Parts: sequence; C-alpha cells; structure tokens
Amino acid sequence: MSDEQLREELKELKLTKSQMIVLDILRSSGKNGVTPKQLLDKVSFAPRTVRYALRKLLKKRLIKRVPCLQDMRQWIYVPA
Repeated sequence: MSDEQLREELKELKLTKSQMIVLDILRSSGKNGVTPKQLLDKVSFAPRTVRYALRKLLKKRLIKRVPCLQDMRQWIYVPA
C-alpha cells in the first residue's frame, strides 16, 4: 500500500493529530517497536496524551503491543 493510499484510509478513521504522530513514529520504527517511554522522548506530548493515543490506535487495530523481552513489565508497540 502506498503512502498516499494509507493517508486516505487513515483520514476515514478520523484520527487525531496526536494519534497520527504516534502512528508515524511507530511506522518509522519498523518491527523493532517502541516503548511508551521512547515515544515520550520523541514527542512533546504529555504522558497522558501518548497513553490515550496508544489506547485508541490499539482499539482501531492499527498497532499491536507485545511484551518487552528485556523488561517484562513493559510493552512494545509495533504497527499492525
């Protein structure tokens, strides 16, 4: 799927600006994924905003979360 097709599809989902930014960061990270703390280091959002965006993206099945093998208390978020 091209970037243009993806953007059109995402417009239909009515994502907020913060959700779009979080999703772009996750897509650029690839299969390695990102922890919420790493996301916070990359954006200037409040932690609550990042948690909310992650929750909404999970609900829309645009991202997945997998356990972090180095620290089982954390989750790693990857694009679906």
